[in-house]
Amino acid sequence: MSDDFKKNIDLALGNAKRLSNKILIDGKLISAKSSNKIKVVNPSTGEQIGEAPQCDKIDVDVAVNSAETTFHQWKKIPARERGKMMTAAARKLEERKDEIETLLALDTGNALRTQAKPETTASIELTHMFAGLAGEIKGENYPPNIPNTIHYTTKDPIGVVCAIIPWNAPLFLTVAKIAPAIVAGNTVVLKTAEQAPFCALLVCEILQQELPPGVLNVISGYGEECGEPLITHEKVRKVTFTGSFSVGKIIALKAAPKLCPVTLELGGKNPNIIMSDADLELAIPGVIDGMRYTRQGQACTAGSRVYIHEKIYDKVLEGAVDKLSKLKMGNALDETSDIGAIISEEQLNRTLYYMDIAKKNISTEILHGGNQSKGGEYKDGFYYEPTLLSGLPVSSPVCQEEVFGPVACAIPFKSFDEAMKSANDTPFGLSAVLWTKDLSRALQFVDEIEAGFVQVNQCVAPRANVSYGGIKMSGLGKEYAFDSMMNHFTQSKTVLINRGKSNIDN
Repeated sequence: MSDDFKKNIDLALGNAKRLSNKILIDGKLISAKSSNKIKVVNPSTGEQIGEAPQCDKIDVDVAVNSAETTFHQWKKIPARERGKMMTAAARKLEERKDEIETLLALDTGNALRTQAKPETTASIELTHMFAGLAGEIKGENYPPNIPNTIHYTTKDPIGVVCAIIPWNAPLFLTVAKIAPAIVAGNTVVLKTAEQAPFCALLVCEILQQELPPGVLNVISGYGEECGEPLITHEKVRKVTFTGSFSVGKIIALKAAPKLCPVTLELGGKNPNIIMSDADLELAIPGVIDGMRYTRQGQACTAGSRVYIHEKIYDKVLEGAVDKLSKLKMGNALDETSDIGAIISEEQLNRTLYYMDIAKKNISTEILHGGNQSKGGEYKDGFYYEPTLLSGLPVSSPVCQEEVFGPVACAIPFKSFDEAMKSANDTPFGLSAVLWTKDLSRALQFVDEIEAGFVQVNQCVAPRANVSYGGIKMSGLGKEYAFDSMMNHFTQSKTVLINRGKSNIDN
C-alpha cells in the first residue's frame, strides 16, 4: 500500500466517522429524532464505514419547518447577494477538495482518479456557474396593449424544495439541485441516498457555512419512511428527483394531489450507433467512455446498446476488447485504479441477474469480462468485470432494460434506417450517440432520434451549462443550465399597473 493510498483511506474514513449518524438542520450537524440506523458500507471492501440516520416523518417535519421558516427571510435577500454567498461557498469547496473527493470514492466505490476527482471538479464548477447567474434572475417587460398600463412579469422563488438524489453521482447531482434552487431564493431539504450519504452531507455542511442557518437541510432514510412524507409535506412546494423510472412515477403520483411541480431525471437504455464511415480512432474509445465502464456502468447516460454497422463490426469489437483489457479494476481509493466497485451487494446481484439471462442464451458470446471478481485484492468488495456481449437478440431483457452495471451489448446492423428503428423502439429517451463523417446523416439522426441528450462523434458526460434531461419515460425537465434554474425553481407573476393621469400641472 503506497503512502498516498493510505493517506486517502485515513482522510476518507475520518470524515465518514465524523459524519456518521448525523443530519444537517439549521446549519448544524445533529442527531436525528429517529433512533434507527442504516449501515453504510465501503463498496471496495464490503466493510462498514459508518451509519446514516433512518429518518422518519418526525425528522422530515423538523427539516421542512426549518427550511420554511428561513425561506421568508432568504427570499428577501437580493439575488446578487445570494449569488455572492454561493460563490464564497464554492470557494470553500475548492479549499477542501481533497477531503471531498476521497470521501466520494469511499462512499460510492467510484475510482478516485477517473471518477471521484472529475466529479468533484465538475461539482465545484457547477456551483460557481449558478452563483454567477444570480443577477440574471429577472422577469420581462411587455409593450402595453391596455392604455396607460405598465405590463411586466416577475421571477420569484417557489418556497421549500425537496431534492432527492441517487448514489451513482451524489456530489454532482446534489449541487445540480441545491445550487440553482438556493440561488433562486428557495430553501432546500435534501434526502441523500442511503447507500452513499456521507459525501453529500460533507458538501452541504461546507456550503451551509456561507449560508444562513436553515437554507440547506439534509436528512437520510428510505423512501417510504422518509422520502414519501417529504414529498407529500404540505410546506414542500417543489420536488426534484434523480433515480429510476419506477420510483419517479411514484413520486409524480404522490406530489400530484397538491399540484406540486416535479422535475424527474430518470433512467435510459441508450443507443451508441457506429456507422461504416465512422472515424474508429474516435468511435472505439468513445464506446468505452460512453458505456461509462469507469463508473462500473452505473450512469443513466451509459450507451449500453452498441449498434455497429456490419461492415466494421468485427474491427470495432476487436478494438473495444483491446481497450477494455487494459483497464485496471481495484480499490476506489487507489489512484492506479481505472475502475472501482459496484455500489452495493444488491446492485451487484442485479448485474448477476442480467448476466444469468445472457449466459443462458445459446447465441451469446462474452467478448470480454463476464465474471465477478472476489477474494485476494478484491476481498469482499462488489466487483464485476467490464463486460461486452454479442449475439443476444435485441428483444432480450439485457438489451431492453437498464442493467445499471458494467454490461454492454453489441448489435450489428445493415442500414441506418434499421438501426434507428431499433434505437427508438424503447420506452426510454434519455441520451443517444452517432458516429459518422456524413454531415447529412448526422443531421438526420438529430431530427429522428427520440432522446433528450444527443451527441455526434463524442459521448461526453453531462456538465455545467449543458442542458440535460430526457423525454418519454426518461424524465420531465432539464437540468445543469440557466434554463433549469429559471424553469424549475422560480414562479412568475403577471403585473398590470394602470398609471392613471397625473394631477400635477405642467
